[in-house]
Amino acid sequence: MTSSKVQAKHSPGRPSNSADDPVSDRLLQAAKELFSSYEYRAVSIRQIAAHAGVNTAMVHYYFGDKEGLYRNMTEKVSLPVEDALKKIAARDDLSIAEFIKVWMKAMYDNPWYPVFILKEGILGQGPVHRFTSTRLSEVMAPALQKALENDRKNNRLRKELDLTLVAMSLVSLLNYPFLIRPLFEKTLGISFDQDQFDILCDHTTDIFLHGVLEYEGNPGSMA
Repeated sequence: MTSSKVQAKHSPGRPSNSADDPVSDRLLQAAKELFSSYEYRAVSIRQIAAHAGVNTAMVHYYFGDKEGLYRNMTEKVSLPVEDALKKIAARDDLSIAEFIKVWMKAMYDNPWYPVFILKEGILGQGPVHRFTSTRLSEVMAPALQKALENDRKNNRLRKELDLTLVAMSLVSLLNYPFLIRPLFEKTLGISFDQDQFDILCDHTTDIFLHGVLEYEGNPGSMA
C-alpha cells in the first residue's frame, strides 16, 4: 500500500529558499566565493562541496551539475545589480549622472561583481561566457542607452559624439576602480569606505561630464 503522503522532491537547478534549505544556501555561497576567485573551468564540484562542508552528491541533488549551480548562483547574486538597473531603465528622465550613481553603488555593494563579469562575461569561453555576457547586456544596455539618449535629447551631451564610443568610455571609467581596488588600496592608500565611495562617485561623474581641463564655462565640481 502506498502512503497517502507524498514527499516533495527537489528539482535540479531549482534550490529551495535558503531560509528553509541551508545546504543549498551554503553551496551557493561557496560557489560565489570560488567563482569570484577562480575561472569557471578551474573550479570543480568537489572543491565547491568541500568549501560548503557537504558531499558532492548535494550539488547534483540541488542543482544537477556544476553549470546548474553556476546559473543559480548567478541568478541569486546578480539580482541586486539587475533590479537596480531595471528600475532606472523604466524612468523617462534617466540621466548619465543618475546612471553613474546607481551603477557605482551597485558595484560598491557587490564588490565581487565586476571581477566576476570580467572573468566570465568577457574573458571566459563556452556556454558560461555566453550566459553571463547575455545576462549582463540584457540588463545594463537598456539603462545605459536610455541615459545617453535622454542627455542627448535634453542637450546635455554633445551632438557630434558617437554614443557607442561614449558608452564604451563610460563603462571603462565606472568599472576600472573596482577591478583593481586592491592595488589602489595598497599603492595609493585609498580606503573604499562609504565616505571615500561618495567622493569617488562625485569625482567620476564630474570627470566624465566635464573633463579635467580648465576652461571658461566649465561647470567644475559636481559638489
